[in-house]
Amino acid sequence: MSSASLAVVILAHDRPGQLHRLIDALDPFPVFLHVDAGASAPMFAELTADLPARVQVLPRLRTGWASAGLAVAELVGYRHALAATDATHVALLSGSDYPLASTEVITRRLSADLDRSLVSFHDLPYERWGLLRGYDRFLFRQRAWRRHRLLDPLPRPWPRDIHPAGGSQMKILSRRHADRLVAVLSRRADLRRYFSTVWIADEVLVPSVLTSPFFSPNWAAEVSGVRAPWFMDWGGVGRQSPRWLQPGDFDAIATAAREDGALFARKFGDDSGALLDRIDAELRAKVPTKATASGAVAR
Repeated sequence: MSSASLAVVILAHDRPGQLHRLIDALDPFPVFLHVDAGASAPMFAELTADLPARVQVLPRLRTGWASAGLAVAELVGYRHALAATDATHVALLSGSDYPLASTEVITRRLSADLDRSLVSFHDLPYERWGLLRGYDRFLFRQRAWRRHRLLDPLPRPWPRDIHPAGGSQMKILSRRHADRLVAVLSRRADLRRYFSTVWIADEVLVPSVLTSPFFSPNWAAEVSGVRAPWFMDWGGVGRQSPRWLQPGDFDAIATAAREDGALFARKFGDDSGALLDRIDAELRAKVPTKATASGAVAR
């Protein structure tokens, strides 16, 4: 069996203690770190202080809540990872994520799916996405403003060749899918314009491009059978984001890792040290890093 290799793109904006612990847990994977341009200068300095040589800090873009900037930053990360490494896979993580397996186990798991992506994508209609089952995300021009959704009520068609789809923004793409995505969007300015005004672009752009038969006629054969690469608890329908994980969530996290094949979980904060220690000890088979009481890695 050929061996896989992973490059990691991380989108972060706060919680430097959690971010540094995440980066340490990903050793020796190369990391491409994007910090929201809206983060203050002191916060940026904390987030990027004393990073190991395997971390490259990316040019900063504004990546506010539900903004198209999140999808743009994701693509920038893929371009840098593809250019700087020969990784067989590229993962997208937020700064509040954490691995549920050691890097050695993750590498072995990806080696079993050497040319396949590990994603949670779904076709439309999708029952959890409101009355229009997700089609409203595509049919109307819209943007976020102060954590509210502003929508132009005049409908529009979606672009030619596109199969509307959605899914989790957290994903592990095979190199060929990351290459395909970057190539398609580099030559299709119409897609870049269109997806800048959909609702929550980072949940629909990549799934729509990669599952469209025009671009990926063999998509079903090119994805892993892993049911849920990430553990997230949405706490019920209607939440705008997953809830913060607590020590009492460990059993559910462990079940997702051991039975469903989840390799990562979100969301963890700077106060998640005890939960992360247990994940390290019982799931990642690793002695916990030296950490402060707040969960920040001691340096």
